[in-house]
Amino acid sequence: MAARVASLPLWSTPVAAWVVSRLLVLVPALAAAALFGVPTRGVDGAVPHALAFLGGWDTTWYLDVAHDGYPADVSQVGTHQTEFAFFPLLPGVMALASALGLNPFLIAVLVSHAAFLVALVAFHALTRERMGVGRAAIATWALALFPPTFVASLAYTEGVVLMLVAVAAWAATRRSYALAGLACAAAAVARPTGAVAVVLVALIAARDPHEGRWRRLAAAVLPAVIALGGFLAWMQVARGSWTLPFDAQAAWDRGNLLTGLVTQLPDDLAAAWGYVTELHVTAAWTAVLRDLTFGALYALLLVRLWRSEGGLRSPWVAYSLAVLALPLLSGSTASLARFGVLAFPLAWPAVDWLCADRRRIPRAVIAAVVLTVLLVGQLEMRSP
Repeated sequence: MAARVASLPLWSTPVAAWVVSRLLVLVPALAAAALFGVPTRGVDGAVPHALAFLGGWDTTWYLDVAHDGYPADVSQVGTHQTEFAFFPLLPGVMALASALGLNPFLIAVLVSHAAFLVALVAFHALTRERMGVGRAAIATWALALFPPTFVASLAYTEGVVLMLVAVAAWAATRRSYALAGLACAAAAVARPTGAVAVVLVALIAARDPHEGRWRRLAAAVLPAVIALGGFLAWMQVARGSWTLPFDAQAAWDRGNLLTGLVTQLPDDLAAAWGYVTELHVTAAWTAVLRDLTFGALYALLLVRLWRSEGGLRSPWVAYSLAVLALPLLSGSTASLARFGVLAFPLAWPAVDWLCADRRRIPRAVIAAVVLTVLLVGQLEMRSP
């Protein structure tokens, strides 16, 4: 009985934050579906009308892969939007659900919700060790209520990958590098940026003062290399080119890594700034405002984390920088708000700022509630 009571603080805060934050998404989503119907581009037939706002946009692509696999015709890759831009983990879950006679969309949404809960639990455990119980609770609520985490209620991959990275980090800090490596492997085949989890785990393993550094690094890194390499090898054998998942990104106005930073990002930023300043109040304007605003917030928090952690020597700084840099290196700010959700260490400097003046906390909560409702409503006309 005493052991159970002692374990309550570890679970109670993440569970409470998860319940409240997911209700904050689900209630507006149900209301929006009742008021506006399905999102502009429609939804797959597996998506119930009442949950249409949780199953639009990229969810349709994931369901297409689950239903039909990757297409044999690769002639339109890069010029038209195709299924090749989407990695196989979530479609695999959906396909398994279909094989079991279950609704693939509903299972994906449940998996996303459950994954976000596990992510909060792992994050809370990590933060307790860094900041103590009190600030860990504030940090967990901050992460749960952070408006872009609304996407963890959709049939998307962010909730799953956030869980995998948080679990990998938690396992690595406890020297369970095999578990951390397996989590990284799953993240690597969940979405193109999922492999960044390896950066965090590898740096934690490299800083471990115990003997056996190369063995630790192998356990942390090789599973992701094998998983991602296997997927790309299948693409080479079955569809003729291992680069198809990366080439497909061009149809979403993303260039090649590094070169896109020079060839596309200046024009993208200029166009985005033009939308905002000239008040072209359209669906594109709302998306640009969202991504620039949260992108600026991520940058400020990254600077604070950099200063507190001592720069790139910190695994948490290097990982957070990589999460934010990868989409920008492709030359696009699109969807930066939700991509940045994976940079969970940025919640730590946010908590330091909130706790410096406790009057900021209720104001931040009000802002989070309002922005979350607006972001859910935006799903009617624009992808997150």
